Amino acid sequence: MSEVVKVASLTKVYGDRVKVGPISLSIRRQEVFGLVGPNGSGKTTTLRAVLGLLKPSSGEVRVFGLEPFKQPAKVNNKVGYSPEIPIFPPFFSAEKLLKVTCAMKNIRGKQADEEVKHVLELTGLINHAHRKVGNFSKGMIQRLSIGQALIGDPPLLVLDEPMLGVDPVGRAHIRDVLVELKKQGKTILFSSHELYEVERLADRIGMLYLGRTVLEEELARIRSLQQVVSVTVRKPIGLELISALRKLDGIEDINVDGDTMFIRLNGENDPREKIAETVVQSGYGLLELKTVM
Repeated sequence: MSEVVKVASLTKVYGDRVKVGPISLSIRRQEVFGLVGPNGSGKTTTLRAVLGLLKPSSGEVRVFGLEPFKQPAKVNNKVGYSPEIPIFPPFFSAEKLLKVTCAMKNIRGKQADEEVKHVLELTGLINHAHRKVGNFSKGMIQRLSIGQALIGDPPLLVLDEPMLGVDPVGRAHIRDVLVELKKQGKTILFSSHELYEVERLADRIGMLYLGRTVLEEELARIRSLQQVVSVTVRKPIGLELISALRKLDGIEDINVDGDTMFIRLNGENDPREKIAETVVQSGYGLLELKTVM
């Protein structure tokens, strides 16, 4: 199976007001996939759905062909997770924390000792194995959290904002860890609100905005793109408007969700004024046009 994670038209409704979706993306075996978007764009909701920690309101989520919410035990055996804000007992040493994690995964004795040593070496924490976690820097905590996710050697790692709040030196250490894991053939799904961090690591990128998938592309393709603009009109968008917009110079692709379009520009020129004119002349009524990426 080349596709490790598949998210298709995922939505999540919270009460009567907050809605995330539709979100669609796929992660291939042995690739690093970066999920990028501003705070509140749906990144954490997507990751929680992949982990089986929440039930989608609609749509489909598959991890190794399994449904995470319905088959959590089977999925958890294949996935390592590092949360956005790891919380560890401050009086534990790094070594003890990882040994407890081994015990929770039924890894004991010599095997546990070897696995803990390997993880500490991989994350660059071997010289801090007996140091209390409460004395760790933010970057060291993040590396320890990634190390904890590696216990049991899961083929898929899900990392929620692994660079959040980490200083430049700490970020460099974390990047080194992720690069090494990529060399080892791990599949990595990680989120960030900083595009430049994602660009440094990812093979492919998924962009979210206002709870929706804006685009999903190879990194090389993302680098060639200049902007994505959102256009909101007064009524549901029809094919005639899409056809008219596609004729404009500078437009690469158009995605539609109800009364909003996400238009990807190719960077050859700036067609935003022409986009606005076309919308108005087509009788739709322009409510908003803004750059989102």
